Amino acid sequence: MSFALRQRAVFALLLFGFVCTPARPQQGSPQQVIHTGALNAPSQVFTPGGQWANLVPILSTSDLDLFIEDPSSDTWLAHNAASFLDRGQYTITLVSFYKTRRPCREDQTRAGLSDAAHLNACDNYRYAIRQIAGDAPQNTVTLLFTAMVFSDGTLDTSSVRRENRTRGFSELGPDSQKALSEGTKLIARQAHIYVNH
Repeated sequence: MSFALRQRAVFALLLFGFVCTPARPQQGSPQQVIHTGALNAPSQVFTPGGQWANLVPILSTSDLDLFIEDPSSDTWLAHNAASFLDRGQYTITLVSFYKTRRPCREDQTRAGLSDAAHLNACDNYRYAIRQIAGDAPQNTVTLLFTAMVFSDGTLDTSSVRRENRTRGFSELGPDSQKALSEGTKLIARQAHIYVNH
């Protein structure tokens, strides 16, 4: 099976809800899902749509940088611009770049994975990928899936979790609220440009 076909297969599994039970990280058959740039910052993510997407930074703290897939790309806009302009809804991939272990451990704990094995797995993780569905008028966000990514940009298939948990923006922490607000503004700007061309 070709490298590109294997990558598509991994994300097809994510997209169609085949769940891998969280366990200790294993790097058996590595699937590259993050390309990195300077200082190991993520530059591209392999999306559930089976394409590489450039990443745009939306938040930076001393422990964590957050990125979203580029909402100015024609591919993303073709799938999201109309629903955003009509209903304020969109689906986008987020990437967390862990500069320290603390935000990874917080993410693991929030996901109910607070045992020593999952917290210690953060020693090997550098990134997390999440796909979310945002609903701006309702001020909600739905986490569709999340997966942890090793320092070399390969997916830990044992960490993939398919979810469907909706939360109000007010239930999110201040950094998440700020990141979603900035992301939604950028999406709105790009959607308007796209439909007016």
